[in-house]
Amino acid sequence: MALACALLAGAAFADDSPQDLVRSVPANVMALCAAQLSPGQDTQWAPCTPAVEAPPSLVEDAPLIEDEIRSEPGPHPWIALGEVTAINVFVWTWDRYIAKKDWAYISPAVWKENFRTGFVWDQDGFSTNQFAHPYHGGLYYAASRDNGLEYESAVALTFLGSLQWELFAENEPPSANDLINTTVGGVAMGEALYRLSSLVLDTEARGRQRFVRELTAGVLSPVRGLNRVLRGDVNYHGPSPTEWWPDDIAGWASLGYLKLGDGKSLAWGEDQFFIQGTLRYGDMYRGPHHRPFDAFNARVQFTSRETSLVTHARLQGLLAKATLWNTGHDEVRLGLFQQLSYTDTLAYEVGGQFLNAGFLHEHKFANRARLRTALLADGSLITGVSSEHNGSDESEGRDYDYGPGVGFQFHMAYLREDWEVLTLDADAEHVFVVDGSGGAHRVHQAQLQVDLPVYKQLGMGSQLNFFRRHSRFESFPAVTKDTWQLRLFLSLH
Repeated sequence: MALACALLAGAAFADDSPQDLVRSVPANVMALCAAQLSPGQDTQWAPCTPAVEAPPSLVEDAPLIEDEIRSEPGPHPWIALGEVTAINVFVWTWDRYIAKKDWAYISPAVWKENFRTGFVWDQDGFSTNQFAHPYHGGLYYAASRDNGLEYESAVALTFLGSLQWELFAENEPPSANDLINTTVGGVAMGEALYRLSSLVLDTEARGRQRFVRELTAGVLSPVRGLNRVLRGDVNYHGPSPTEWWPDDIAGWASLGYLKLGDGKSLAWGEDQFFIQGTLRYGDMYRGPHHRPFDAFNARVQFTSRETSLVTHARLQGLLAKATLWNTGHDEVRLGLFQQLSYTDTLAYEVGGQFLNAGFLHEHKFANRARLRTALLADGSLITGVSSEHNGSDESEGRDYDYGPGVGFQFHMAYLREDWEVLTLDADAEHVFVVDGSGGAHRVHQAQLQVDLPVYKQLGMGSQLNFFRRHSRFESFPAVTKDTWQLRLFLSLH
């Protein structure tokens, strides 16, 4: 992921125009978009944005340009299945013959025992289960997506790839938590990375810029990158598919100082430094929505003096929406979301796979400012929460509990154009422990952030985070733990 960030920056400056990396649309594609608009049609609903007026000669040639655009391949379900199986064979071969992992020594007797034992809860580390497994599942999903399968079919094939691995690639009993995290988390991560790779690609680029773009897209979505080489897409020169660009996109990075108070006053907390990237892809609150993840929000954070490279990650994609009320200044809609969340710090661990449903509202002010609010109900398929007690000898080596949960989220943001000046987030979840210490956890999280424009795209801000876990154990005294974080940062939008 860090390499991808560096490559993104390199691609951006390859043509001396940083925003061209994800903002620019080739002129001939824009001409096609303009040609598709009938007289008097509202440009808000054009297939590409922003709508521009193309020269008459380009508009007249638009039908020919449309014929030359190379669309997404597929559907090829059998090729996708072969690629999913090949991913498992490749990873297993590496683990068995290069890394020489003990659990990679398999045989038909091992497979028979896996079927006899059935699914259990494994004892792997938090980052392995909650982050690495979703990334692995994202490879399965990308193979499905890159062979033209729709979301529902790609989910099924991701599940099949995870099932293959759990039953046939390890001599340890198949893991229930791995099956869920790899499948559900893999769908979210795979779709987001696939769409990000589309933002980087430009099939009209040539030379060094084309090479850097193709390489960056391959880092973001390795299966897609390999397929583009095998299909010869890396050598194709012509208009890119219009669906590669969302109607709206905004991104920013934050770099700064973090004070972490683990159960004590911030004055005596630990000093850290962090860098965080945030992306808003598409528009959850307004505009059309045709396919899952046409709109999603994502952020990832790297923090110093931590055991995990990635300490915070959150990805929430819109699966479906229904508009309830729409005026010139207000829109209220009902949304269904899929969410992956991950926090792994020295102070606490929490993360899981969620489905969210609830109300979204956006109000537009006369000065091009907006106020967005969201109230969502949460249903967690699986959540991992840090715990003081292992509960049994079998759970030795795992310092967190597993279980489903229910809760809610509240989000409010004040924006000046695309700049989120003030944001408030709060959520609560009740986790029912099914493997680990026994009992239940109530988790509360809140975040208040101010990010003020200073000069052009440069901002300065502060953020206050609060985390509380109240745990009731079956065989141990209850525990309440509070953690505070104070951040001071510079932002680049």
